[in-house]
Order: sequence, then structure tokens, then C-alpha cells
Amino acid sequence: MFTGEQLTQLIDGKMIGEIYPYNTGDEEQVKAYLKRMQGEFAKYPRITCKPELENFGSGYASYAAWFCCNERDVRVLENKYTQEVEREGLWLNISLLAPVVIIGTGITNDTYAVEDGRWLNGSKSMLQMPEELVIPARFKELYQLLVRLVMKYHYTVLFKEELEKPLPFNLNIPTVFREPREYLVWDAIFYWED
Repeated sequence: MFTGEQLTQLIDGKMIGEIYPYNTGDEEQVKAYLKRMQGEFAKYPRITCKPELENFGSGYASYAAWFCCNERDVRVLENKYTQEVEREGLWLNISLLAPVVIIGTGITNDTYAVEDGRWLNGSKSMLQMPEELVIPARFKELYQLLVRLVMKYHYTVLFKEELEKPLPFNLNIPTVFREPREYLVWDAIFYWED
């Protein structure tokens, strides 16, 4: 997977990779490349893939997170005043620093005012643990679609077994997910500093 030197570079926020756009070292080119990849979802009318706010609205994230779900996995609960929309699906976390991704399970909830459709509140899960990368059978079709798409764009899918290993050296990682003594290889690649 990654050498110790490469993991250190990722922790330092340095881009690695020999393929475009990672070989440019320009995060804006990576983001433009991801917009092209996101456009591919228009070919799948029953699949929704929604990018999260850049850096989740604060701090810095070393990855972009997209929540993808099939329309059959959307539940709507409505009463006189509110409509709650619950979506179960898969998170696609795409590194902005190397051509790698992780795919894992997740959920989002949004509540809207029935009167005018105004968004009231919501919540979402985030990929934080290697165990979340184990895909239940009900999401296998969506998972396979995501794998084909990211491979078309030259990304490598990383798996639980690669990411759950303890980080082999001591460095400070700007992440909200784990404490320094608990760092995993995961934290060197996919970190968010709020």
C-alpha cells in the first residue's frame, strides 16, 4: 500500500501519485477531476450521490466525502408539520492527496417544513472506523457500481485490513477521529481537522 515515507507525506498534506491529477500537486485540479467523475452518476437515475460540503464546513479534510444511495433505501416520514427523509447507503471518501478511496456504510437524516419545504435540521454519519468498510449484502450492487466508477477514474479502493493497522511511527495527525496513541494507517490518509 503506502510506505512510511508516503504516509508521512500524506500527514504533512503533500500530494502523492503518478497519475493525473495527483501528479500535478494541485488540489484544485483534483477537485475539478472529481466533478467530472460525479457527472457519471447522471447515467444512473435511481442512484443519488451527494457530495458533502468542502471540509465539512470547517477546518481541513484530506478527502472529499460523497453519500450515495439507491432510491429504494430512502424512507420518508411525514406529519402535519414536518417531513423527515432518512437515507441509508454508502459513503465514498476520496482522498485529495492520493488516488485512493474507501467505501463504507452510512446514513443521513433531513427534516423539512411541510408548509414551505424549508430545511429544518439534519444529521449524518461519517466513516471513522475500519469496521464500517464491511459492506452488507443489501448494498453489494451499489458498492460494485461505485468500485467500477472509481476504477474507471484510476482510483484504488482500500480495504479494512489495510487501514486498521496501527500507524508504524509517532507523528501528530490533525484528526478528530482518534487520539495519538490510537492512530491507525487510516488516520494518515483520511483525516479531518475541525
